[in-house]
Parts: sequence; structure tokens; C-alpha cells
Amino acid sequence: MRKQVFCILSFFFLVLSHLSAQIKTRDSREDISINGIKFGYIYSIDQFKKALGEPNRIDTWDATDYGKGHELIYGNDLTIRFNDDARDLQPGIICFILNTDKYTLDIKGTKLKVGDSVEKVKTIKGYTKLEWRWDDYYVVLFNNHMTDESVMVQVKDGIITQINIEDRYY
Repeated sequence: MRKQVFCILSFFFLVLSHLSAQIKTRDSREDISINGIKFGYIYSIDQFKKALGEPNRIDTWDATDYGKGHELIYGNDLTIRFNDDARDLQPGIICFILNTDKYTLDIKGTKLKVGDSVEKVKTIKGYTKLEWRWDDYYVVLFNNHMTDESVMVQVKDGIITQINIEDRYY
């Protein structure tokens, strides 16, 4: 009897630890996060709620290959898109869009918010240059990786008005 109880408790703790764990994917990035939520990792919706609060809206659809795609919308402040299966073509968090200064983005140890001066972008480790794309949007290039367009900022009058983080495509 004692052995059965031990096995049941061990299984229970294993399941609990798995549910609270983040799952690393091939696209995971240790250097980009919001409130501890790291880009590219797979999290449960409850983990997002714990770290970022209750979203105003959650949309779900069939992902490209496996699992489900999700979009968590925190009013006009923040949007997060992610796929919940590591086997999917684009697994884990595939997009952060920040529109207000309510959330702080950590990029390579630099804290960045909407409302910061665009000059702060230049202090991010590995910064190479800002490259204009369209309208007021600029891609932030790091370490001369001209094909990494995963960090983009919208700038008006020298102030960051939106920050977009998306998958690298190289």
C-alpha cells in the first residue's frame, strides 16, 4: 500500500511540474522576454495569466501542423501569438506586439518600453543599426545579421510608439 501511495504522489508531482514548466522550442530565445515570459517557449494560458494578468480576449484556431494556435489580447496594450505544440512549423511564442508602456520588454538585458527614446535601442547588446522598412517602422539589426528582422520598432518624433517581436526567418 505504501508503495502505491508513493507512486501516485510521484506521478501527481510529475504532472504538476510539467504543467507549470515552460517548454523550450527550436525557436526559443533566452534574450527576449516580458515579465519572465520568454519568446519562442511554449507556455500554458494559465502561465500567461499568472505572469501578465487576465487577457481581454483569447482566440484559438488549428495551428499549421500540430496543436492549436492562440492569440492573447490584453486590450490595446499587448498581443501575444503562440502555437502550443513543439512539433508545429512555428512552435511556441511567435509574436509579441507592445502598444503601451504598461509592459516592459527585456531584450538582451536592456529594459525597453513604448514611450522610450529610440536612442535606448542603440544600447541593446549587439546593436548594429536601425534600418527603415516602411512608414515609421524600423528593424533593429544585431551583430550584422541582416536577415534577422525579428525586432521592429515604430518611431514617431524620436519616441518608440510600438514594439514588435517576431520569429527570425534565417
